[in-house]
Amino acid sequence: MSTTEPVDHDEHDDDDDEEYGSWDAFWDETLRQEAAERGQEPSTTIRGIQVRIPVDLPLGFEEKLRRARAAYDEATFKQLLQDLFGVDVLDAWFAAGMGEREYQVVLTWGISCGRGRPISFREAYERFQARQAPGKAAAETTSTRPSDESDATGGSSKPTSAGNTSSRRKR
Repeated sequence: MSTTEPVDHDEHDDDDDEEYGSWDAFWDETLRQEAAERGQEPSTTIRGIQVRIPVDLPLGFEEKLRRARAAYDEATFKQLLQDLFGVDVLDAWFAAGMGEREYQVVLTWGISCGRGRPISFREAYERFQARQAPGKAAAETTSTRPSDESDATGGSSKPTSAGNTSSRRKR
């Protein structure tokens, strides 16, 4: 167990402690206020299941996501969805008949919201559709396996090497 230095109460402001009682209460209220400022509701219904709208990603989420993609493990995906939306969401969506494309759209939406860049369901769908456009590699198809991070965020892909993109014309 680690030790910490005792807090000198004369050196810090007790206003937050008195108003919130704990860090957890303060942080929960801060996230609620940020969501309200963006006009975002605290929860939504997806496939008949009430889920919280992600407003922050837990520490280690990105690393868990990378590991889960590398070695498929349903338990890891359930944990990732729990981190995003709450307990037992994957099982509930499975029971409600959620399809793989639908799952990919919801995951795109949830990760973007969790990164502090909320998008609409429509925008998430359009990002998914863009990934499926002819000429692009098809996303991996496993019912609980999310696509790569650039797909989930709509971010740009990695650049190609200069050797493959340089002009053959002599100067």
